[in-house]
Amino acid sequence: MIVAREKSEYYGLPEVPKQGRGARRHSAARGLPRKDQLALTVFVLLSFCCCVVVAFYFAQVLITGYRINIAERELTRLRIESNDLYAQVNQLTSLENIEAIAVHKLGMVKPQNDRVVVVQETSPIEKQTVAVNDGNTVGAGSNDAISVQKQRGQNWLIRTFADMVSMWEASIKTG
Repeated sequence: MIVAREKSEYYGLPEVPKQGRGARRHSAARGLPRKDQLALTVFVLLSFCCCVVVAFYFAQVLITGYRINIAERELTRLRIESNDLYAQVNQLTSLENIEAIAVHKLGMVKPQNDRVVVVQETSPIEKQTVAVNDGNTVGAGSNDAISVQKQRGQNWLIRTFADMVSMWEASIKTG
């Protein structure tokens, strides 16, 4: 019988010399060199830290989005409330409402056509001349009419009402 020898060249694997048991344990237990082990540990720690930082910033983005959503809801609620308040102001400052309050609650009566007084505001120059003439002249008929107009023009209730209506008109134009 003829026995053929196997050749390792056919399989493409090199032959490894056999060593004793002690040498095999030492090389298997060692694995990577110490420098490579340290580099791998640092890489794993850096990767973990990067993941933690990314998770932190993602949480911050979510929290900010949540706060923006709450602020938008609050803004919508305030706009609705503001529109309701403007509607109430318009209703309360309407001339019909003011007239109804004056007649029914305050007991005022409507003036008759012959008892209407027109109040005109005088210019600042006329006010100064009226003040000078009131102190120096006595018994002038035109000065008495001007001083009556001055007293009527400075009625605090009428002036306050006129200021309120002018502010209301300005808010309507800008609003």
